[in-house]
Amino acid sequence: MSSIKRIFIVGHMGAGKSVLAVALAKRLGWQFIDANPSLERYIGRNLNEILGEQGEEAFHQCEAEIISHYIGQEHVVIVLEEAVIATPENRKLLSSEYVIYAKVSVPVQLERLPQGRIPLLPIADLKAFLDKQHLERDKLYEETAKLTIDTSETVDVEKDVNKIVKELS
Repeated sequence: MSSIKRIFIVGHMGAGKSVLAVALAKRLGWQFIDANPSLERYIGRNLNEILGEQGEEAFHQCEAEIISHYIGQEHVVIVLEEAVIATPENRKLLSSEYVIYAKVSVPVQLERLPQGRIPLLPIADLKAFLDKQHLERDKLYEETAKLTIDTSETVDVEKDVNKIVKELS
């Protein structure tokens, strides 16, 4: 594990990225960093609808700057925004890093979202919104990640942390 200096956690809203990252950082004795403004989760629309095409490009550039900044850090577990893997530039930046994909199913997301942060604006069909995000992003998350943790069935985050620590060893 000595070669791994930082861990990035990616995944859909409701995957438990922050819960997993906090527990992992604590176990490793590392710092937890939440770099996830989660605009889509708060607003309930995709980035292009929120920001427009130029605004979305600028947002992804900010994400690239965040990733670049944390690539210079050590002993940190960083949670990234859901759409971070949408651009080739961000995927390239993450390609040499240890990335964990916190995978979650749509039915579990639908169960978890009412308990957590829900969009400020109503979404006519939340399931369709989440299905579309999975269709657009699942493959990109899988290609970017060094390790996938399915958080859909997790009732004990320590089990996932143990799996990660074992993989890191």
